[in-house]
Amino acid sequence: MTKRTRFVSWSQSINTVVSRRFSLGLTLPLLFACGGGGTTEPIGSSVELSPDVVLLVGVESTVAIQASVTDDLPVEWTSTNPSVATVDGGGLVTAVDTGTTWVTARSGGAYGTAQVKVWVSPVVTDYKPGISYFGRRQYVEYVPGELPLVISVPHGGALKPIEIPDRTMGVLVTDALTVETAHAMRDALVQRTGKAPHLIISHLKRIKLEPNREIAFGAEDNPYAENAWNEFQGYIESAEDRVVHDFGSGLYLDLHAHAHEVARLELGYLLNASALNLSDAELNAGGYADLSSIRALAATSTLSFSHVLRGDQSFGALLGAQGIPSVPSPTDPRPGTDKYFSGGYNTNRHGSRHGGTVSGIQIELHYRGIRDTDENRRAFGTGLAAAVEGYMVSHWGFFAVSPK
Repeated sequence: MTKRTRFVSWSQSINTVVSRRFSLGLTLPLLFACGGGGTTEPIGSSVELSPDVVLLVGVESTVAIQASVTDDLPVEWTSTNPSVATVDGGGLVTAVDTGTTWVTARSGGAYGTAQVKVWVSPVVTDYKPGISYFGRRQYVEYVPGELPLVISVPHGGALKPIEIPDRTMGVLVTDALTVETAHAMRDALVQRTGKAPHLIISHLKRIKLEPNREIAFGAEDNPYAENAWNEFQGYIESAEDRVVHDFGSGLYLDLHAHAHEVARLELGYLLNASALNLSDAELNAGGYADLSSIRALAATSTLSFSHVLRGDQSFGALLGAQGIPSVPSPTDPRPGTDKYFSGGYNTNRHGSRHGGTVSGIQIELHYRGIRDTDENRRAFGTGLAAAVEGYMVSHWGFFAVSPK
């Protein structure tokens, strides 16, 4: 006899849902035993659910689960914890509150089960400066500030949760001590100005999440990693919205670490080494300002683009004045043939290359003398704070001032 397979599916209605885009096809046969004998379900009877691992984000967010069955009997749906999520007779799951439940589809003597987790984030109507706000399971942290400055740290986390499998693509190495360096920078800015920058940190190790790449690459289809990726990007957007609301424009810094041979900061403006190796005249005439992550700044500056990029009022020049070597800068204007990071997804998304008034720079930190000891991190933070203030006062005309 040919085994018949019946598919039960319903159209999906999603408000806010993050679900795994593949199914493990979980099938759990029923086995009964008593004494020396027993009975089993009929051979060939099974139920498979897709997706079988789901994360719903927000109250009333939904996902439709599809059941594939191998008999002609009705399918009965249940949720082990309806206070977390409910399921109707068609397999539509609706989020109720934070927690975990198991959704089961039964057909005859067989059943299939899907794990459903719900995350309902606390409602925040007004972020308070200096208070840490966390996403689900504290994978991502946002510390609001008062300055027109946003700092993000995508690769310095230490968390390795089991629910997120290790990534298999791209760079997997953690940027050592960048979280600690960012806190030193924040402390120095508070000490210098009395106010703090906005700070966003991914606490997941890079092998679990890559928030500086597109979500498909950075989260590799895991729903929990996808949610953390969205939280990281969302917090940066919230911080920039606050900066624009309070000041009209501002600066975004994405903090990274490099292990290249030349011990210098690499300042990434989304211009590769070939572009930076050009002459000033070629940079100014080639439309490179519009391709950069500081497009908004270049558009409002009275200086030439090359001067903004590596002249005596550039960010590199002001870092050099604090004894912090960097490229591009007046003393080191071009990467030449040396390895150089020009910027990534975050700088492209949150800088001003595609519009907006917040300009962005990726900062790649070398190790020795910058990240290696607490003393050096604090000294770097002090120098960075002075350079940022000078840079913004020179080009924006404000920094540690009262919001408009």
